[in-house]
Amino acid sequence: MTLELNQVAPQVKAMGQNLDKQITARREAAAEARRLLRQFSTEFTTLADRITRAEKVQAKQRFDWVGAAPTAEALAQAYPLPPCPEQVTVIASDGSQILPDRHAITLYYLINVGSIVYRHGSLRKPETYSPTPLLCYDPEDLFDAQGQLISPGEVNVKRDIAEVAVLTDLAARHAPANSEPVVALIDGQLTLRVIDLPFDQQQQRQDEYIEMLNRLRESGALTAGYIDRPRSAFVVALLHLASLPEDGITDEALRQNPFRHLTDTDLFDFLEPGERSAIFAVKAKGAEKYTYAGHGIHFFYLNVGLSAAAPNRVRVEIPAWLVNNPPGLNCLHAAIVRQARLTGGYPYVLARAHELAIISTEERQAVEMMLAVEMRRQGLAPSLSAKQYNKTLLAGRESFRL
Repeated sequence: MTLELNQVAPQVKAMGQNLDKQITARREAAAEARRLLRQFSTEFTTLADRITRAEKVQAKQRFDWVGAAPTAEALAQAYPLPPCPEQVTVIASDGSQILPDRHAITLYYLINVGSIVYRHGSLRKPETYSPTPLLCYDPEDLFDAQGQLISPGEVNVKRDIAEVAVLTDLAARHAPANSEPVVALIDGQLTLRVIDLPFDQQQQRQDEYIEMLNRLRESGALTAGYIDRPRSAFVVALLHLASLPEDGITDEALRQNPFRHLTDTDLFDFLEPGERSAIFAVKAKGAEKYTYAGHGIHFFYLNVGLSAAAPNRVRVEIPAWLVNNPPGLNCLHAAIVRQARLTGGYPYVLARAHELAIISTEERQAVEMMLAVEMRRQGLAPSLSAKQYNKTLLAGRESFRL
């Protein structure tokens, strides 16, 4: 054992004491933030004016104000669980990857996607789909224009696009053929994270992704991104802005946020199981492209917990066109809760899609064994780097024979 636990123990004790103080401070800040939520619950014009002023102030500093904007729903109100259609189809997909590793026997990366179609009320067994995994090994796929190895962020973007591509194909296949509504769930946020891509690829990938959202909309599938244990603070930022006098909205005041340690979930502890919060619009840099395409990002918080004693408040992101479809929104709300109750607090289709997509340690070793065999067949000599070889020995694990 190399970790000196006797030296860690006093730090763990100090950490516990600090956490207790943090909880007390958060509780007090959350109470004040919820008071503001109630105070400005229907002050839509006032909040819109302050958002406009904050955006102008931040623009002068070459920043964008990031926060939530109200829609037409009262901010402090809880919206009850609507009835779920007897028959509804829910589709989900998820992906995983093996990242390129310069210490492995050769450079490659692999993307695997799993998906599922669950038909509530049909008495039919859920259908699972496992598209052919994508193994990438060509230098064009592995290196950028400067000869640098592709980053994990770039592989993650390719995985995200592969996930939504499968979801889009399944929605196009099932939605027109069904008389019942179809719900399409994305694991995570509804937008594509392109900041990790080289600048010259960002627009191309985002356009590709938005085109898939267009196809989902055209299919009629009720589309949403599901985020478990969210850490965002969009509504918190809005309430901080609301607390400032209009003539006191400055760059410095915006930065001195007394609620900066809170998250939005701290505000919505009043949601009972099945209830959702008001719908908010996202105000953030990069969201404009989605807005122009009709997919302006909105969200609400939803308690998918089974009881008041065990709440689970998640964030659900939806496109603007779904906000303007109240029956579809109610169906989505009810279907997510119905799915979460199957597994005790997390949508069954997302859990199953993850299970289908995940690449286990044994499966990765099997892939590398196949690669080693094929390399030898081609007259090549596969070998780990000296660093990886020694790490394997130190970890006490048996590696496959090269």
